[in-house]
Amino acid sequence: MNLLLAAVPDYTASDFSEETWWLTLIKAVFLIVFLILNVLLALWVERRGLGRMQTRPGPNVAGPLGLLQAIADAGKLLFKEDMWTRRSDKFLYFLAPAIAAFSAFSVFAVIPMGPNVNLFGHSSPLQLADMPVATLYILAITSLGLYGVVLGGWSTRSTLPLYGAVRSSAQVISYELAMGMALVSVFLMSGTMSTSQIVAAQGRVWWIVPLIP
Repeated sequence: MNLLLAAVPDYTASDFSEETWWLTLIKAVFLIVFLILNVLLALWVERRGLGRMQTRPGPNVAGPLGLLQAIADAGKLLFKEDMWTRRSDKFLYFLAPAIAAFSAFSVFAVIPMGPNVNLFGHSSPLQLADMPVATLYILAITSLGLYGVVLGGWSTRSTLPLYGAVRSSAQVISYELAMGMALVSVFLMSGTMSTSQIVAAQGRVWWIVPLIP
């Protein structure tokens, strides 16, 4: 047990008592930039790996370490011809990915990245926001992202894309049910739904061991 406790970082529940609006703004901008850079890094690694498996040298020779391949891909997307059907709804077509992206970014607002630190003379947690029901907020926002999938298929006003969107929606809903039930055990052990307090509660025991079943 001592080894388990030693492996747990010394977190405490987030304290927003010294939070200011400009600190929140800075953390929000940093979070968005951080997530975008993570996506770019993941795409760069994926393209290099797929390039080797598919014998496509581009992602590995375009610029140093294939870094210029991302610029080439962006240019290709910008100059591609837009294809529309007569009955398609352009507003919903653009709204669907916006909803999906908004949901993905919003989830990370309540994810604690670290304890309270001193930022520009103010004690602030490495977390954008927290609330007593933060985990329910995560489930709600991920459910909202489902509308992006459905509207993407609906916007085409075509049968087959709508079938694909409904099938994807059914898969996401089934995953959410299992994920929600898995979180119940975490709620019971921590006695809270706040993400920062859930992390702080692990100071007693590293839950990866008791929650393995």
